[in-house]
Amino acid sequence: MLKHNLKLFFRNIKRSKGTFLINTIGLGVGIASFLVLSIYLYNDLTYNHFNENLANIYRIQEVYEDGTSTATKGLLLPQMQQEIPEIVNGTRIFDWDGYRLSHGDNAFMENVFYVDHGFFSVFSFPFKEGNAQNVLDEKYTAVISKAFAKKYFGATSALGKQLQIGFDNTFLTVNGVVDIPENSSVKFDIVTSYESGETISPWIKEVHDWYNTFSETYVLLQEGTSPSVVENKLKSIVKANFLPVGENTTKIGLLPFSEYHAAEESNQTLIIILAIIALGVIGIAIVNFINLTVVNALSRTREIGVKKVHGASKKQVVQQIMIESFAIGFIALLLGIFILSTFILPAFNVLFETHLILQSFNPYFLGLLLFGIWGFVGVCSSIVPSLLWSRSKLVENLQGKYTSKSKLGLSKYSSVIIQFVIAIILISGTILVRKQIDFMLDKNPKFDSENVIVAQTDFWKHSDLDIASGKLDVIAKELAKSPYVASVNFTGSIPGDYDENYNTFYPMGESAVADISLRKSYVGKDYFKTLGIDVLSGHGFNKEPTALKNTVVLNQTAMDQLGYTEADGQILVEGREGGTQYRVVGVIDDFSYQGVQSAIQPLAHFFVEQENLMNWDYLTVRSEKLATLQVIDLIKEKWQELFPGQTLDYFFADEKLNVYYDEYRRVNTLITWFSILAVVLSCMGLFALASYTMARRTKEIGIRKVNGATITQILSLLNKDFVKWVALAFAIATPISWYAMNKWLEGFAYKTNIDWQGFVFAGLIVMAITLLTVSWQSVKAAVANPVESLRDE
Repeated sequence: MLKHNLKLFFRNIKRSKGTFLINTIGLGVGIASFLVLSIYLYNDLTYNHFNENLANIYRIQEVYEDGTSTATKGLLLPQMQQEIPEIVNGTRIFDWDGYRLSHGDNAFMENVFYVDHGFFSVFSFPFKEGNAQNVLDEKYTAVISKAFAKKYFGATSALGKQLQIGFDNTFLTVNGVVDIPENSSVKFDIVTSYESGETISPWIKEVHDWYNTFSETYVLLQEGTSPSVVENKLKSIVKANFLPVGENTTKIGLLPFSEYHAAEESNQTLIIILAIIALGVIGIAIVNFINLTVVNALSRTREIGVKKVHGASKKQVVQQIMIESFAIGFIALLLGIFILSTFILPAFNVLFETHLILQSFNPYFLGLLLFGIWGFVGVCSSIVPSLLWSRSKLVENLQGKYTSKSKLGLSKYSSVIIQFVIAIILISGTILVRKQIDFMLDKNPKFDSENVIVAQTDFWKHSDLDIASGKLDVIAKELAKSPYVASVNFTGSIPGDYDENYNTFYPMGESAVADISLRKSYVGKDYFKTLGIDVLSGHGFNKEPTALKNTVVLNQTAMDQLGYTEADGQILVEGREGGTQYRVVGVIDDFSYQGVQSAIQPLAHFFVEQENLMNWDYLTVRSEKLATLQVIDLIKEKWQELFPGQTLDYFFADEKLNVYYDEYRRVNTLITWFSILAVVLSCMGLFALASYTMARRTKEIGIRKVNGATITQILSLLNKDFVKWVALAFAIATPISWYAMNKWLEGFAYKTNIDWQGFVFAGLIVMAITLLTVSWQSVKAAVANPVESLRDE
């Protein structure tokens, strides 16, 4: 019987190639789209799960009234390990240092992580070469990532290879290579021990005290230890060591590392949106598959009637449709996996800069998921026609009629309404996301984003920094002489690249607050003039350097919080009693130094005069209007004269700032993809439903035409129901979409408004596509010869 049913299945495919292709491709694309989103969601929800001791790993954080900070005091961990026996192990991570590393002809600027010896006991990174046991015990040993090893050593083994630090006679020896999982919160290229770091860069030891917060701290607790026990013991450590000693009331909290990604890194609103899209897309695809299968099955009623005449039982009829449905579902599943692996997943990885693969899933979970989709599709797509075929009357089957009880009501339309709802939500979401991105890009950054060129000094490329500094000075002076150049400056910060460097300052004299936390930046003379940032009061470091010692320029937000109305005469003391005093000499406008999705922070710029210009990260040059190309050519010319053979890395002042918006561009592209997919799949389902409807009303249309109905009247009659369902879907989708978009916009400090035009436009798009799809079938029915439809009567 199975062999016979399979023969019938392949025979039916040959007879209905179009329906088969639409069915399998539609479901296959739906499955592929669902799987790619599922892989991304699974990857996000299982972040850090590769760590064997995940349940007992905690990240230390300082808790304040207005938030938390995961940067901790440098001496906190050693004291915790000494006083708290519940701590099994721990590690600090210091990632503020970088230098030139080279091996043979390969040389790059690298960010080097310094960690404690417990690093590889706390975290369970899989080793490809070497092992975690005592891997960093020896001074000047390092562990590198697999990608780092490939960059420097190619396909050869990295163990025992040496990396030269700068141009000195100091080397790091590779003791291990790890394969860092995609979903790890802790990622690095190279790590070495604190002992090595403090020798290479002695300043690191100086900032590891009871005041500065430059390191991240992780602890591994004994099994069954409550974090509250450790938090209580931390109170005495804070009181005895944090400055001012005996008076500091900083609260230290333990954040479970299993919750860290969701709490600090992941965009949970985006995760929820993607989960809804994934379920919506697979839902549309499955409903369409079921509808098309049912319509195709109902068109074969004569075949079933003949089978019944020849003695086929209800069981045999049900078996046939079950086998066919499961077979088509299986083919669609295989097609979906092929489309996923060949097209969708590679495109997704390029878009989101990930390295996801189908094997990212737990194999048991993947098998259960695929089997569940196949089983659900097979059962649901076969149960309706099975019931209709088994219960239908033989006479109706032989006449090719559907069962008289099969009426097309709201329940039949509900699947299409849900599809329309999803499509309208996705389209309106796409419109709003695009609008918010345009709003962020179009917002006035309050600096010159068109005429400022930024060149990287690339100090790490030079063995003699004094000679390189002299050449850089020549370039700057030559540029300043050019009639095309308005201003030249050296700086350590540019918009989009401001360090997360904060400190507490205490105002002398009257102010609105006792202290203020300022984000710090160090710049050279004429920074604000060169960037085109408006100075609202005082001056912007445009005087002689001797007059700028221990001076600071604040942004308007800092002034507002301090309650200052003007800069002149204000004094700020940094850090603690007796700390360095800074004169406020200027106030600048609140320009965009970071993405506008974040609120402007109180910002302080400090004047610094560097003896060696290579200590600066950037040379900024502001051109006269319409002279940008000439200035770029001039910079290139001077660079090649003084640094022959060396590549000049330059960009416009707003380029790093625009990187802040890349994630939102990706989200917009993704939602656009799935909006189009939802519309296409909805059209397929609509086509099936329209075919079913027209087939049921063939005789009704014939009678109306005989009685004088025009083609326009027939089309209006046939299309009005579908228009009604689109209108209902619009009414359901609009408040859902508005709520979802409003929640999404809550994450932005500066945001666009949600207007009605986007929802109306989305509704009109769905309405237009619906009418085009339905009219394809309606026109065929309306122009058909009524004699053909009434012949049986």
